[in-house]
Amino acid sequence: MLSARQGRVVGAEPERDRARGNTTVFPRVGPCQRRKARQRRSLRVASRKLKNSIDIERAVVRGAPVGLLGGGQTMRVGLRLIGAVSCFCAGGCGGGDAGGVSAQLPTPAPPFVDVTAASNIAYRVGYTRPSYIRRDMRGLLTFQVLYMTIGGAAAGDCDRDGDIDLFITYGNTGGANGGGGPNRLYLNQLAEHGSGLVFVDGAAEAGVANTRPGGMDNDRHSGPAFADMDGDGDLDLFVGGLHGDPSKIYENRGDCSFDDVTARSPGIEHMIADHTISASFGDYDLDGDLDMFLTHWGTLDDLYGDPPQQTDHLWRNESDESGIRYVNVSGESGISALTRLTRARDFHGQRQIGDFTFTATFARIDDDVWPDIAIAGDFGTTQLAVNNGDGTFRQLDNPVLRDAQFGMGSALGDVDYDGDLDWFVTSILGPGDASVSLKPWGNRFYSNDGGAGLLADDTLRRGVADGSFGWGACFLDIDNDADLDIFHTNGYPVQFLTPDDRYQDDASRAFVMNEAGTYADEAQALGLAGRDSGRGVVCADFDHDGDTDILELTEAAGNSARLWENRTAATGRRFLRVELEGLPPNTEAAGARVFARIGGVEQMREIMIGSNYTSQNPAVQVFGLGSAAVVDELRVEWPAIDSGAGPVQPPPTILRAVAAGRPGETLSIRHPGLPPGGGR
Repeated sequence: MLSARQGRVVGAEPERDRARGNTTVFPRVGPCQRRKARQRRSLRVASRKLKNSIDIERAVVRGAPVGLLGGGQTMRVGLRLIGAVSCFCAGGCGGGDAGGVSAQLPTPAPPFVDVTAASNIAYRVGYTRPSYIRRDMRGLLTFQVLYMTIGGAAAGDCDRDGDIDLFITYGNTGGANGGGGPNRLYLNQLAEHGSGLVFVDGAAEAGVANTRPGGMDNDRHSGPAFADMDGDGDLDLFVGGLHGDPSKIYENRGDCSFDDVTARSPGIEHMIADHTISASFGDYDLDGDLDMFLTHWGTLDDLYGDPPQQTDHLWRNESDESGIRYVNVSGESGISALTRLTRARDFHGQRQIGDFTFTATFARIDDDVWPDIAIAGDFGTTQLAVNNGDGTFRQLDNPVLRDAQFGMGSALGDVDYDGDLDWFVTSILGPGDASVSLKPWGNRFYSNDGGAGLLADDTLRRGVADGSFGWGACFLDIDNDADLDIFHTNGYPVQFLTPDDRYQDDASRAFVMNEAGTYADEAQALGLAGRDSGRGVVCADFDHDGDTDILELTEAAGNSARLWENRTAATGRRFLRVELEGLPPNTEAAGARVFARIGGVEQMREIMIGSNYTSQNPAVQVFGLGSAAVVDELRVEWPAIDSGAGPVQPPPTILRAVAAGRPGETLSIRHPGLPPGGGR
């Protein structure tokens, strides 16, 4: 049917076998693929970085013609090769016809393998609570903050060598239970040594190991995020503070070393909010730079005065030649009022006395060019702040959002191929407390139906309610079969509502989409059913082999990290990795949409520099293609810019007949307003 909003032909939730064009079933992992994996780790990279963009009007990417449409402008597209994989397996290493091989192979190992021990990622969570906590509801909130967050992770290419690095905070110096300590800046060794699942900690050399004056000790932090705040082409770093410890802004010097520039943003340096849980970035006012939204679970309303004044949620980017600078606009934008509006009613008899925002994401949910803000909040405070296009926001008037009773983690993606964003919010499912008529009914899945209420509760049909005690979440294509699956962490270390609560060792969830468009939890079969109480999660192709790996942040003793290598690409399903080079200062093109059409089915990804809950995914997008060797059309809709006369959106970049990617390849597409040649 014709989608009036998108102006293109899209499928109306087509049958999956027809959408895939009779996808061949391939074996999961065989001896050849495992041998290939060992070879990949032993090879050095022949070329550290092949990223120079090429000015073309017609070019060839690996034998497939790439065409140009849209405005007639010269289009820049490049192919990067990082950590290339050679294949010496007899008969090939996947990507071809499997024939009858699957019947002859032994029972395959789980597609995800725990590679934490070999990755060099190692730390132990530990936070020190305040020495005095009041014995009332205010004290209870303060006490629980360190159950809610166990640090966080930022993910992105901070040293600009083409691979995905990590910044992790996990506790303060002298933290509880022998944990805590300096932050970690794990630099991915894919470009240096050909292994994207091995990291080296460079936090001390980069100046971000310890945040207290003098650099000898570390404060309590949460929710870090990488973003190009000053538009100079490298990723700067935000780090949130807990229990009154300061939040920080670090400016990247261009080589993944940092200067503390927090003092240029006095509102951040002297923030009123006690706890900053998660951070996200997007251009809400379409002036071309990245604004910031912060969440503050457990921060009491009376800290802002009586009656409460401006909160500390929305920050406008006012950076200039002098450096990074953010200004608090929560009041004038209407965000302060909206966060209080969700608490206008008691939650099952409990008066709401504080901020319960957990996870926020800038995203174009109502399908216009203005980014909205999806806010997952605890105790019935989840809401969508709809952008009015004049610097202010209004609340989406839809009661189904209150059904996300304990909204914590958040993921947004186009699940049903209709070109708009659906919303998954993690919550709690359990026995409840009959004394206050409270029955936790689990995660919520909101389908974007474009109607008056915009979002419809589709949880029961999708089959994703039972996430136990859910936290950080990702949409990802686990098996590269061209649909979006869901992974989320799980667990809580103590009793929640009743003595019958059992959340301490619940397994993480991996909801895999089936042919009916519904989901089934396959975490056990996939090797992802970890039972360490988790919070944050990063979903990223760390080793550039074309499938999505998973980093889980847990409370496990010994090593609190879990890095899961995804080996499903070796089954023969194809992929395409895409990154965008945006127009400065929005160099990662936040708010852009990438559409990949194969036949009558079109996948969509929106570039979001946001939070999964105290953690973020990188901006590089991985499209699973199933058995398709070619993407019929790849289209980029670039972010709009409003210079005062209304938003203007550049013509889209359209490529025809784009070949599926190979391990190590990333298709880099440059904004039409960028000069020819070069690259970030």
